[in-house]
Amino acid sequence: MSWRKILGMKALENSGNHVSINLGNGEVVFITKQNGKLFGINGICSHLKCILGNVAGDGKHVVCPCHNASFELDTGKMVKPPFIAPDLPMEKYTLKTYNLREQAGFIEIEE
Repeated sequence: MSWRKILGMKALENSGNHVSINLGNGEVVFITKQNGKLFGINGICSHLKCILGNVAGDGKHVVCPCHNASFELDTGKMVKPPFIAPDLPMEKYTLKTYNLREQAGFIEIEE
């Protein structure tokens, strides 16, 4: 595996410690730094394809701005369904997670 620079740490800090980055080929990664740890998760909600953008107050979940579905940052597992689909089979809507690291002031993603 190799690592690719995708964002400067300063840019992440200036964005409020969370940002969505287009990796190309329709792939978007939501990046956040919570309690000193970097998280990378698919930035497109598995429900209706909205771009993720808010970290919950607990610092452990990302919330979809469209219908409030909630996903664990470390596993990508949906833990709260969208309010418009409360009976959604959540186990089928897990999001991909990414390995990230900080290297010389940049965030790198493992490919």
